Amino acid sequence: MSAAHYKLDNLVSIVDRNDLQIDGSTEEVMRLEPLADKWRAFGWNVMEIDGHDMREILTSFVEAEKTKGRPTVIIARTTKGKGVSFAEGVAGYHGISPKDGRSGEESLDRALEDIGDPKFTKEKVDTLLRVAENYQRNIDKKMETCMPRFSRNYWWNLRDRMRVKMDATRNGFGRAIERLGSDERVITHGADITGSIRMSDFYKNHPERKNRFFSMGIAEANMALVASGLAKEGKIAFIGSNGVFVTGRNWDQLRTTVCYNNFNVKIADAHGGISVGPDGATHQALEEISNMYYLPNMHIAVSCDSIETEKATQAIALVAGPAVVRYAREATPLVTTKDTPYRFGVANVIRYRGEEENFIEAFEIKLSTDYKLENEDLSIIACGPMVPEAMRAAYILKEEYGIETRILDVHTVKPIDKKALIKAADEVGIIVTAEEHQVGGFGNIVAGVIGQGKRYNSPLLMDMIGVPDKFGESGASWELMKVFGLTGEHIAERAKRLCDRSS
Repeated sequence: MSAAHYKLDNLVSIVDRNDLQIDGSTEEVMRLEPLADKWRAFGWNVMEIDGHDMREILTSFVEAEKTKGRPTVIIARTTKGKGVSFAEGVAGYHGISPKDGRSGEESLDRALEDIGDPKFTKEKVDTLLRVAENYQRNIDKKMETCMPRFSRNYWWNLRDRMRVKMDATRNGFGRAIERLGSDERVITHGADITGSIRMSDFYKNHPERKNRFFSMGIAEANMALVASGLAKEGKIAFIGSNGVFVTGRNWDQLRTTVCYNNFNVKIADAHGGISVGPDGATHQALEEISNMYYLPNMHIAVSCDSIETEKATQAIALVAGPAVVRYAREATPLVTTKDTPYRFGVANVIRYRGEEENFIEAFEIKLSTDYKLENEDLSIIACGPMVPEAMRAAYILKEEYGIETRILDVHTVKPIDKKALIKAADEVGIIVTAEEHQVGGFGNIVAGVIGQGKRYNSPLLMDMIGVPDKFGESGASWELMKVFGLTGEHIAERAKRLCDRSS
């Protein structure tokens, strides 16, 4: 509208009209047609072309340059995966070929056969793969230089003892939302990645419930407002998307419509932190704990694994008013069980007891209200995926230096367990906070609680671990944990330094 108003005839917009989005056809999920008429209605010069024809593309640029007094839009009709049999026109295909690139039905060799262009040969593919492999080897070496060293390697599942199972944290949300579907009040709204965030589990096993599922395309603000209207009429409305979008792009709607009116809207803050690794900085949510915490009426759960995510999702469904559950995308260590105590608003205390065959058996977990002082040297206060890393840090600190650590799993960030935080400050006196988030988002909340409540008849040393005031990067999630200094090794190193200062 602005471009046409100001007659910006030097502006050309190209729309890749491929008819697909992640959840399926755009015409089924969120209809766009008549697209050309919509652009014309806003005062644009419209051209429609075959986006696979380079002659048409170049000709359209020439025609656009001739148009005066208004901007031009080129609607390029294309087919996703054009010319590759296993990818062409498939909504769910997002580079899911085998890791070696050469075997199976969805391989580079098969793609070469489909394309049939003599310029693309297997030898060229081999060269490209070698370049990629060499690059990855260099990255692996760089990762190792980022890691603090100890007497032995404590990384996940490298030894026969202290083994841990992994599960995608998002699976816990899927299990919970599927179970919540039996409640007629529950409504879900997805934003084009319902399968990825596991919201699709709400209806996939129960087709008769699909009429209660609404997809909002990629319009997070639309989703929040529709959910608010349904919540006003007595429904429990879940909305979900990548955390960076559903809480960031959507913040004004959450503030003014959802929280101001205290509507019963629940937010699936999916793929939180750096767990979307390869998607890069634009998709990595590293600010939403702060963004959500300071909204009145909001409740916040930040889960450490898939089992805790399942419990947290069920818990926020029962909370009156707005609530958010933050969970990761990739597989993370399972450090809780269905029998692990969980009470919304009450932190868990975790203590390392000694090496076992299974990692989880080496720790004892209690509600903070049931825990008695054991004269620990240090307390690590963590949330989300940093809880398993805090546990590994406690393991390292005990085995390497004999340091006893009290870990607080603050799975409910709002309302936060103030008594447990103040007790840790008073009884232990050395605190390290750990968050997969901009450093201080969670840490400053903890510091504020302690600052207001500690008796100060004894000293307090405190440090914060998190992403150091920078945007994320593209890379595997475990690589990014090492690059940003978020691993158990980094926590142990910083904690030891703090303990040394107190001596």
